[in-house]
Amino acid sequence: MDWQQLPSVRGGSGFVYKISIIHMSTRVKYSEIHPDFRTERLASFLERAMERIPPFYVVFTDNHMAFTMKYTQHPERKTAFTKKAESLGVIHALIPKGKPWRNGFIERSNRTDNEELFRSKTFISEEERKYDLRLWEMYYNRERPHQGLGMGTPFQKANDQHFCRVANLALC
Repeated sequence: MDWQQLPSVRGGSGFVYKISIIHMSTRVKYSEIHPDFRTERLASFLERAMERIPPFYVVFTDNHMAFTMKYTQHPERKTAFTKKAESLGVIHALIPKGKPWRNGFIERSNRTDNEELFRSKTFISEEERKYDLRLWEMYYNRERPHQGLGMGTPFQKANDQHFCRVANLALC
């Protein structure tokens, strides 16, 4: 899980932030755009993400203060994000400090979003950008072939891994 700073749309000021999570084995991705990345917002995002991607039990993040207090004067304190993860039964794992490539799935996903969506279109409003992100993500998860998945889609992989295991499921 990670957040990415996006420039404001033409005529706006400041920045907005895309918060994303990607399921490591299926590559199913879920993202939202918000005005900030406070720990409370990340916590509520995690809760929504659990309803929208296949089951997971560990969430990897970097060491930003929005995720952890580990490198502050009060390392024993927990952020709202860490508390929410614990309450949901999810292990919050931190990548080693200074090694963003250890969270490579989400970093690559951010790059793909930039190349194939954000840099390819000029948005007229923030609502249009949010709408286009949702459409892009539907395409990314259901139609776009992924080399790392043998040219399959994340939805196909999730269907094979998670949904076909349920007895008498009509989709399989």
